[in-house]
Amino acid sequence: MEENKRESLSEERRRREAELDRFWDIDALIPSRRPAPVSPNTDTTEIELEPIGEERTGSTVVHPAETRLNIPKGEQFIPPHSAKESVSPVPPIDEYKPDGYLLQLVKIFPWKSTYRYYEEFAQTAQRWYSLPGREAPAVSFFSYVPQYSQMRREQIAFYLWWRDCLRRGKPIPADYSYVLLYVYELINLSETVPPEEVQAGLLSVWVHYRGTYPQLANSLSEWICDHALIHHLPPPACDAAVRSDLIQHCALKEFYVPGSGEVGYIRCLLTFHSAYDYRKSKYYTEETRRLYDKTIFAVLRAVTSDEETGKFFSSPVPESNKLTRDAYSGALCSYRIKRKLEVSYSSIFRSHGLRLLISDVVKYTENHLRAYLGVRSRLGIYALPTPIRERIDAYFAVNLPPKKRETPAKAEEQAYEKLYDLPRKPFSQEEAAAIERQSWETTKRLVEAFDPGKTPTAEPPVEPVLPPVSENESRDPKTESPFAPYADFLRAVASGNGAAQRAAATAIGKLPDAAADAVNRIAVELLGDILLEEGENGYTVIEDYKPDFERLLATL
Repeated sequence: MEENKRESLSEERRRREAELDRFWDIDALIPSRRPAPVSPNTDTTEIELEPIGEERTGSTVVHPAETRLNIPKGEQFIPPHSAKESVSPVPPIDEYKPDGYLLQLVKIFPWKSTYRYYEEFAQTAQRWYSLPGREAPAVSFFSYVPQYSQMRREQIAFYLWWRDCLRRGKPIPADYSYVLLYVYELINLSETVPPEEVQAGLLSVWVHYRGTYPQLANSLSEWICDHALIHHLPPPACDAAVRSDLIQHCALKEFYVPGSGEVGYIRCLLTFHSAYDYRKSKYYTEETRRLYDKTIFAVLRAVTSDEETGKFFSSPVPESNKLTRDAYSGALCSYRIKRKLEVSYSSIFRSHGLRLLISDVVKYTENHLRAYLGVRSRLGIYALPTPIRERIDAYFAVNLPPKKRETPAKAEEQAYEKLYDLPRKPFSQEEAAAIERQSWETTKRLVEAFDPGKTPTAEPPVEPVLPPVSENESRDPKTESPFAPYADFLRAVASGNGAAQRAAATAIGKLPDAAADAVNRIAVELLGDILLEEGENGYTVIEDYKPDFERLLATL
């Protein structure tokens, strides 16, 4: 009995140990999977293909148990949910060729769906568009999508007053939500208000508030473009700086290039292919703006139309690109105003060499304008071909020759010598001696009148006393001229050799510009004006001072 008891305890211990071992068995915790059913049919099946070239009225597919299934091939199966997708596209409601240099064709399609949640806003905009405004205090207003129904009475009063001031060209400060609400109002009135008036209103908002609210840039430039394309309008007439900002923020930049034909081509070159913007020059002011715009445009037209210089330029690629866009994207807009646009346009060529060439033409033209205006500083030129340089020089020689400078000496002569003009006659030794005798006689009478006991005597002229010179130092008159340290540089200027000027300036430890500035400072102290100016090959002498410069070189 004890033996049975020991066997029972041993069996219980083994069972307990087995349970403890199975506790760490992860596979035992995962439920078992049922095996996949196996098809009892293991016979092969033949697939028959129809011969190529015969009319296909059906196809043979896999058929178990000698059963054929014919599927008609006459038409494509279309799922019910995608039936609308196979419908042919809607034809455009309008199609025209715009009067622009880069735009080829514009197609206007109706909006693909209808919605009603902005109709109340459009109707209110029509009723409020002609309401007059009365002076009202400014009231804060904020809304991500501003609408009339969101404003209180005092906000409505201020909005009408602010809108009236903007229309009269006297804008006042206002919150961004007021500005955006007026933009939405103009867009939704595109079908009832003359398109030119809507475009002028949108442009007025851009001009007066683009600096205060930069967030207008990415939206309003696009909406002005969409409105013009839908209503067959040209780009808005505006200042060059305003147009530049519109081009910068619009996806269809080609729309804002004004003009057509040759005019549009030149505008395209100035807008897209000049790395230098002459409008940012400090000499482009209110007084010189018209001269700059007219001259640079005329010079670019001359070099592009000339038979010899025109070969350096190329025209836009005639193949057109195509852009599809949703009109007034992101704006609060009625579905009756929304459109889908498809624009074909000529791609803008983006050649690095052409960009450098146009930049050099603009810079070289401005250098001529600076010379005409009397400005001494010049812009650096990268590599302007000689034929183009000569063509620009010829244009300015005929139309805008450099102005002659009046030196201070000449100005003084014109102002005074006409009033006190003395007779000019050659020098005479006898007349000089007679004047001296008369002078001593006058002195004698004056001395006798005030001091009778003293008789004046003529004293010999006093010789100038020169500073002492050491034994090892010889007096050289050339060293007395302040221009003496720059003698070699001035001779190189007279020769018109730029390389010689650089070598002479290096010999005295200066750059050519520094040497020229030092010479001009000395000239200003002695003559009252500068002597040298920058030319095509280094520095040259101002035309009015060439005789004086030759006499100066003779003393050096």
